Amino acid sequence: MGKPSIVNQTHVALETVYMDEETQQAYKAEHQVTSIKQAMRRKGKANRTLPHIFSYRTLQAYKETTKVFFERAHELTGKKMLRDLFNYNTLILTLDTYYQDKAPATLRGLLSALNMLHQAMRRRRWIKGWSPIGRKLREHVREYREDGNVRAPRFGYLPEDAPRIIAHMQAKGSVFALPAALALECGLRRNEIATLRGNDVDTANLKLHIKGKGGKIRFVELPAHLAEQLNASKEFLFTPSVSWKSAFYQAVRNAARDLGIKVSGLHRFRSNYAQEKYRKLREQGKPDMEARKAVSQALGHNRVDVMGCYVDVKQVI
Repeated sequence: MGKPSIVNQTHVALETVYMDEETQQAYKAEHQVTSIKQAMRRKGKANRTLPHIFSYRTLQAYKETTKVFFERAHELTGKKMLRDLFNYNTLILTLDTYYQDKAPATLRGLLSALNMLHQAMRRRRWIKGWSPIGRKLREHVREYREDGNVRAPRFGYLPEDAPRIIAHMQAKGSVFALPAALALECGLRRNEIATLRGNDVDTANLKLHIKGKGGKIRFVELPAHLAEQLNASKEFLFTPSVSWKSAFYQAVRNAARDLGIKVSGLHRFRSNYAQEKYRKLREQGKPDMEARKAVSQALGHNRVDVMGCYVDVKQVI
């Protein structure tokens, strides 16, 4: 009898840790709890890994994610048994080869799936020891994206690099060059750009009507050369879909890579916009706090302290 396939191994293992709805209800009744996840977390801590998969959709997603990952690991190593593939060196090799360009959310989901698979393999006694997906591996993965930590300040590209990226996109005829220019020169978020409507464009007054996070409304100055390129007769200027936003992000990332720029990310254009606006306001004689407040409002934030994530004041003034 031949060795089981990757898909068979991942599916059998993950089924071991799946708790269906009927079993969940029985557990709640037996233990008199309302939240099975809270009850099962070690020491009740929210950041502890759960011992089971409780959603059928999550189970299917984890099956597909781990199947693809270990099929790729098999291609790289020639090994076919999960117990031989699930080690630090093989995980790193596979991640470095296939996953360096993935978004942080995708990578977090992948690591969660792999971690759960390791639990399942231990439960089936296919493998022993601690999961190799520890702090060292997670830090390695975070380094794929210098802007992957959403809580860390992202002070933008070097002043000369941001326009280089857009110029490179324009030279390649990228349909995302104009959206990227709006991010840089108007400080818009990706979703704000994707959902821009024709009636949001005020060409007479060179303003954009933006509905941002939490439904906050603001008006943003629109450079004349960008206004000329926007077709205000369209319902949507671009495409308000997940796939378009993902392709937009990837186009900017690829352009940065082409130019040898190590950092990347759409949000960095927004940071460059904030820095330039802050610099101009200070040059005009505005006090520091007044300039910070004006930039915060232009970005669609209520709190001035958020500015610390966009502008490294020591570098700007």
